[in-house]
Amino acid sequence: MKCDKARMLLTGPADAAEVETARKHVAGCDECRRETAQLAADAEFLRRDGKPEVPSYLGTRIMAEIRQRRAQPGPCFGPDRAVARLTALGLVAAGIWLGVALGRGMTGPQQSLPERMAQLGVDLPNGEDK
Repeated sequence: MKCDKARMLLTGPADAAEVETARKHVAGCDECRRETAQLAADAEFLRRDGKPEVPSYLGTRIMAEIRQRRAQPGPCFGPDRAVARLTALGLVAAGIWLGVALGRGMTGPQQSLPERMAQLGVDLPNGEDK
């Protein structure tokens, strides 16, 4: 199993055979073990410190920065870069929305990271030895 496939199985739906294959891969792959440990640490941080709130003025501030940079000459803000700028802004907005939506559980019921890691047979640090 390739790392990309194992990573998808860590966070998405999988049947019993896929879970077993992913568990074996993670057990034998240093990179995937490091990544699952980092995911567990990130999840613990969010559980402990709460979910970040996106300030209501963020969109206005981003647009003000874009207008300011557009007024300055440079390769990133010429008329031929309009589509790239709008695409980048859309991706940032979508990323923020997705982060907020996932952080608030708006995507429906999902397994928590510790539950998913336990299903794959990966021991996660519990944070007590920090």
